[in-house]
This record gives sequence, C-alpha cells and structure tokens, in this order.
Amino acid sequence: MRLSARIKCFRYLVYAYIVLISICGGAQLVIGAFLLWTHRQYSGLVNNQFWEPFGLIIALGLVSQLLCYLGWTSTSKKHRCYLGTFCAFLVALIVVQFLISGWAVAAKHQLITPAELAIESSFHQFISTDGASTDKTHIWNRLQRDYQCCGYSSIHDYSNRKRDIPTSCFDSINNKLYNVGCMHLLVKGMEANMIRVAIVAIVAALIQSLGIFCVIQLVMLLKKPKMQLPNGDSRLHSMRKMRPREMVPLSTTATSSSSGIILPTTASSTMATAPMGTFGHSSTSGTMAKPPIAQKPVVPKIEHPIIKH
Repeated sequence: MRLSARIKCFRYLVYAYIVLISICGGAQLVIGAFLLWTHRQYSGLVNNQFWEPFGLIIALGLVSQLLCYLGWTSTSKKHRCYLGTFCAFLVALIVVQFLISGWAVAAKHQLITPAELAIESSFHQFISTDGASTDKTHIWNRLQRDYQCCGYSSIHDYSNRKRDIPTSCFDSINNKLYNVGCMHLLVKGMEANMIRVAIVAIVAALIQSLGIFCVIQLVMLLKKPKMQLPNGDSRLHSMRKMRPREMVPLSTTATSSSSGIILPTTASSTMATAPMGTFGHSSTSGTMAKPPIAQKPVVPKIEHPIIKH
C-alpha cells in the first residue's frame, strides 16, 4: 500500500476514535452531573462532604472534550507535533482515570465512620428542634419519605427519646410504619455511588485506550521519508523539486557557402575540435559561453614615394 493511502486510512481511523472519545466524555459529564445532583439532595446530612469523586468525573469529561478538539484539529491539518501532544495528554488522562477508579474504591471503605457520625449528629439536631418533625420540607422528613425509612437506626429512636413519630415514617399506601433505619440506607447509597464512579472511570479509560495505537501509527507515518544512499547512509530526502539543469548547446560553425568566409558565431565554434572531456564541466555550469571579441583588422601603412625635381 502506498504511503498516501496508508495515511488516509489511519486518518479516518483516528477520526472515528476521536468521535468515540467524545461520546465517552459526554457520558462522563451526564453520569457525573446526575450523581452529584443526587448526592447534593442529602449532602447536608454529611456536612457537605464526599462530593469530590463526582466532581472529578465531570472534570474528566470536560478534559476529554478538549482533547477531542485538539486531536480533530491536528488530524485534519496533519500536524505531527500536535498529534504527538494529543497522544501524550491522552495517555496521561487514561492513567489518571485508572488512579481515580482505585481511589474511589478506597474512599468507599473510608467514608463509613465519618458519614455515620455526621448523620447521627444531624438526627440529634432534628429531634431536638421543636416543630421540625411536622415540617414536611425538612431534610430528614424528605429522607424518610424517599428512602422509606424511619429514625437513625430504627423507629425506636423516637420512642426512646419520647418524641412523636413524624408522618414521614408512615406508609399511607400499605398503612404501616417504616422499620428500617435511615443511616444504613443512606450510607449504602453513598457507597453504591462511589462504586459507580470507579466503574465509569475504568470503563472510560479502557475505551480511550483502544485506538491510541492508530494515533501513534499516524504520527509515525507523517515523518519525512528517507532515501537510502548507495553507501548505506540514510539521509532525509528533500521533497522539493530540483530545478532542471540548463544544458549549454554546442553550436556548430556557421559558414557562408557563397563567399567561402568563415563567420565565428559563438565561442563553441572555436572549440568544436577540442576533446569532449574538456567541455563536460563547462556544459553543466548552467551559463552560456560569451562570444569572443572581434579584433580590428590591421591596415598596413603605405608610404608614398618622394619625387625630387
């Protein structure tokens, strides 16, 4: 396959690869925004903590879109330096996403104790505030209604403190009270979101590493071709068109058949009888030989005789 055909083929492959990265980055933006919005609804129960993994997923999606713009522009212009930069940033992004996936899994095991303490403190503040149990917009009433739970660990958290059970703990459809504690369900939901972040990061890294070989191959194909010299030396072959050498035509001696007088026309006429080896260098010099300067004819001086009378 010719070099131009191979470059064209790999350009189309890189275009398809960039579109795949763009779709993957868009999915990261959507999933990260949804997880962050879900966490923000009840982030007040954990003192607005543990939102960093969701923000990182959104940031990775934005970086992927910027890299897609750089890669598309570099591929369309066949700019080898920018393509190399695009490939280097892409490798760094893949490594970062693998690290984030591992960090999200580690953060899942470390958030249990801080989250439990923050939720417990928020629940004590809720039951100690007068009128909070009857406020339907309070965060604890929304949590108990959405998660179908009651109290911190169970429904007995209200009876032990001699507090009325709020209406958010009552299931009007099945006509029963929720017995499950909210702390367990909320922490379990946060752990599930951390696992989702890890899965999104590692899947995005695997997808973005599929076509990196095509980018590397295109960068290598855009190098200047080399010409192998007979002595084995490899040098860069200039793609510029060489100017054709101007050959000096050897003119023949012009003669006049009528008068029989030889007329010198160019300097080559005086050297027509010389060996060919003496003109090999001058013929490739690229310049025309100048005609010889004609000498003035010498007129003999005639002395007139002196006549004596």
